[in-house]
Amino acid sequence: MNKTQLTIHISRTSVHVAEVLRSNQNIVRESSLVLYEQSPSEYKNKLKSFFDGLNWADKYDEYSMAWGSPKHTLLPLSAFNESSAKAVYALMFGEDVDENTIDFNRLMELNFVSVFEIPDWVKSFFIMRFPQIVFKHEHAMTLRALFQKNTFKRKIVVSFSDDYINIAVIHQNELIFSNCFEVQTAEDVLYYLLFVIEQKQLKQEEGTISFLYIDETTKEKAEQTKQLLADLKGHSKLKVTDVDHKLKLQTLCV
Repeated sequence: MNKTQLTIHISRTSVHVAEVLRSNQNIVRESSLVLYEQSPSEYKNKLKSFFDGLNWADKYDEYSMAWGSPKHTLLPLSAFNESSAKAVYALMFGEDVDENTIDFNRLMELNFVSVFEIPDWVKSFFIMRFPQIVFKHEHAMTLRALFQKNTFKRKIVVSFSDDYINIAVIHQNELIFSNCFEVQTAEDVLYYLLFVIEQKQLKQEEGTISFLYIDETTKEKAEQTKQLLADLKGHSKLKVTDVDHKLKLQTLCV
């Protein structure tokens, strides 16, 4: 019998949920909700109504939750061991925040640590509702999934969230580049993608570019970016391959 994972991607502005078969990463069904609440209690009430209204299965084999926030950073494991998550966050973003809102994920496959902010209400809501849930920052989850596949050949992965993208460059089983960029349009995505290609001197290198989306809006933006790249004939030797659903990858992280 195929195991089914309930995969969740949530940010301050939306929640995306899908039932995904572990065996083949096929999505059985999915649903989304826009979130623009004013307080933690309002967020929790909205989420409770949303999940209660799904009327999906009472129980799943696995649960995963990816938290989406542009305020995240990667650093080598050795550097993290000599500091603290709060100190790293303050250094990167210049904010003095409650230590309880800072979390981190170790990516042992890469010898990196992902440090990010996550509100208390997010953790408390999902742990209370789904006690077995595994949660990570969405970019850490994506990287972990990518590095369970073939990572020897050069690839650029553009991963969409609501209002920002993560761009990762992978080559010879190493993470060569990773950064987050706030975007609104496909033209913004193209600008940052070309910027990374130029900065990393990849125009004359062979490899692939793939896109990961979380809903129909980000899928459309990915397709538009793909077309904009196609219009730049002869720009580089990099070839666009997949435009795929990001929630599928969460099955590789549990």
